[in-house]
Amino acid sequence: MAPAARVRIKGLYTLPTTQTAVTPAVLETVADFFCQYRGRVLGLTGAGVSVLSGIPDYRGSNGTYRVYGSYTPILHHELVQQHHSRQRYWARSFFGIKPAFRAKPNTNHYALATLESRGYLSGLVTQNVDGLHLQAGSRNVLELHGTLRHVKCLGCGFRESRDEFQKRLEEMNPEWADFWHQIVRSGEEPRRRPDGDVDLPAQLKYENFKYPQCHKCHTGNFMPTVVFFGGNVSELDRERSFRMVDDAEALLVCGTSLTTFSAYRLVRRMREQGKQVVIVNYGQTRGDDDATLKLETVCENILPPVTAQLS
Repeated sequence: MAPAARVRIKGLYTLPTTQTAVTPAVLETVADFFCQYRGRVLGLTGAGVSVLSGIPDYRGSNGTYRVYGSYTPILHHELVQQHHSRQRYWARSFFGIKPAFRAKPNTNHYALATLESRGYLSGLVTQNVDGLHLQAGSRNVLELHGTLRHVKCLGCGFRESRDEFQKRLEEMNPEWADFWHQIVRSGEEPRRRPDGDVDLPAQLKYENFKYPQCHKCHTGNFMPTVVFFGGNVSELDRERSFRMVDDAEALLVCGTSLTTFSAYRLVRRMREQGKQVVIVNYGQTRGDDDATLKLETVCENILPPVTAQLS
């Protein structure tokens, strides 16, 4: 069997040696930003927003790519074309999806939902696939890279919930389901990844893992409703993201290095229109040169206290 393809991990930008001192004056500056552009601020979020929920990010100080340099993500074309890549993904996801679905919104998600409900934020474009913004109560949310909550058939397009798909995986792989129960009892869950998968325990080989085909067309294979590396954001979602930018007067970027072009081009579009861009992220981002204000700190140091101040 051919090994999983190696990919060059890009975007491991420099981590700062110092952070922005989050003083009352800094919080006042961000609060004034929301007041000045009230109802016309668009949020753009990434994995850093969900770290407090126990979901690891990619490029942060403890991110998957930085800590585990050998980590190889599944690529879109591999999942579509290769049986062994589908086995690898579904085997890892079999264990990873359960703790991913147990994750709860944190103070960052709730702060952004509150800013929207109180008329400061026009909406959110998120690169995250965890669904936590919606759970927290945000309403105008574009999940730019999809959601882990569903799967779709690559043949006929049929969709079903990830929960239902998980039940079928358990029925086809009872020994894996038994091993999961052993893991839960031991309290030692495998190391989690941002995409809802895990490192497999050494005693389990994904070559033995079975996955179902579509029960509607009986020929198609399933994949999660997410954009994998090497895949493309749908035209519908791309155009909606552009409209959300065009309708806004300012952009608040939180918890992302903006490495993916689908997110970075929204920053560029904002700046090309002469609009304001504020970035809150601990670590260099692709959009730092485009920002009118960059705060070198984690989101939870800014979002909850500013939201409280505006209340």
